Amino acid sequence: MKKFFCFGITCLFFLSVFACKSTTVTTSTVPLIYTDDQRTKIEILGEVFYESKDRVGYIGLLKAARSLYPNCDYVIDIMAEQRITTTTTTTSYFPLFFIKDKQSVNTEIIWVMRGTAIRYIR
Repeated sequence: MKKFFCFGITCLFFLSVFACKSTTVTTSTVPLIYTDDQRTKIEILGEVFYESKDRVGYIGLLKAARSLYPNCDYVIDIMAEQRITTTTTTTSYFPLFFIKDKQSVNTEIIWVMRGTAIRYIR
């Protein structure tokens, strides 16, 4: 009886551990090559801007381009920059000169990418 009870408890434990596991698979397609061959015909769709407080990359820029231009194949002439805004606030306790001023610094970083959306003419 004791062996059966231990076996049952062990099975319930593993059942509860494996029942809580979930797996999510996401697949995205990203173009890995761009040709600058003069014979390749392209259509320039327009300029694309992408901003984020998180680091940005080509995937985010391509998604922004495809949301503006659904038939976009690639983004060229990419420029990435970082905007840093630092705000310093100083609080002074005016008639109380013996109390040190309180200073707080807040830094905000915004990543910006821009490029030109194109479509290959096939």
